[in-house]
Amino acid sequence: MTAGDFDGDGRTDVGVLYGYGRQDDGTNRTGLWKFSSTGTGFNAPVMSWDSAAGFGSWNWFSSDLA
Repeated sequence: MTAGDFDGDGRTDVGVLYGYGRQDDGTNRTGLWKFSSTGTGFNAPVMSWDSAAGFGSWNWFSSDLA
């Protein structure tokens, strides 16, 4: 999970990288979900990026920040 102004509206949004695990074709699928700030809360999550959409297999451990 990370926070930042992802849509340029001056409010802090939340992004979550989610690992779907190994798929039937052997690739690893990962999705980025964005929770946009409403100013008093957050909108429902929207998938902003999906490794299955032309990126192929995503190495989950490449995303490890610690």
